[in-house]
Order: sequence, then structure tokens, then C-alpha cells
Amino acid sequence: MRFGDFVKDKRNKKEIKLKTLAKKLNLSIPYWSDIENNRRYPITGKLEALIKILELSPKEQALLYDLAGKARSEVSPDLLEYIMDWEVSTYVRAALRKAKQNNMSVKEWKRIVEEIDKIRYQKFEREES
Repeated sequence: MRFGDFVKDKRNKKEIKLKTLAKKLNLSIPYWSDIENNRRYPITGKLEALIKILELSPKEQALLYDLAGKARSEVSPDLLEYIMDWEVSTYVRAALRKAKQNNMSVKEWKRIVEEIDKIRYQKFEREES
């Protein structure tokens, strides 16, 4: 699935006209049409507004960001600051490089994500106690 296809599908399911969405995003109709038809790159500065207009779930939001990043051959826009500027950025980049060097499998990545979820859940439990 591509960014434009995803957005067009969500817009149609919400019964929002292309013209209406373009106006809410302060974009011309032809420009927004080009984005929805995958003829132009997604405008990363409009993603937050798009999320609100389309009322996307957290899972759909992550997919929207991922598709925008993929379309632009960039890191997902919601992760860029964390990867490059945040206090742990050295470790994030090191982990990604080690994973790449070791050709980590999907199964291994799933296990890592599960471990991160466990850490977060344990931290939440300690805070609640």
C-alpha cells in the first residue's frame, strides 16, 4: 500500500470529499489530488492535521507515518527527532546498525519489540504501586 492509496481510502470511508480535505489542509485541490494519486510526495508538515481530520487510530497513525517516510525514502517523520536528536539517539542508531550487520530476522525484531513492551509494562506497574 502507498501513502496516497491509504489516505484516499480513509477519506472515502469517512465520506469526506477531496475538495473538503484539501481546503482543511490549506492545499489546492489539484495538489492534494496528486498526493492521493501518488504523483507527489506526502507533505510531512500536514500529517498531524490529516490524522485529526481522518480520526486515525494509533495503529493507523503509525502506518500513515511509515507510508509517508517510505514514499519520501526517509525515516518515518514521527521517529526522526527521536532517532537523531534525543538523549538516547546514540544507542538507537547503534542498535539499528548492529541489527543490520547481523541481518536480524523479523522473528528476532518481534522478540525485541515484545521485550520493550514488557519493560514499559513493568515500569507502569512500579509507578502504580
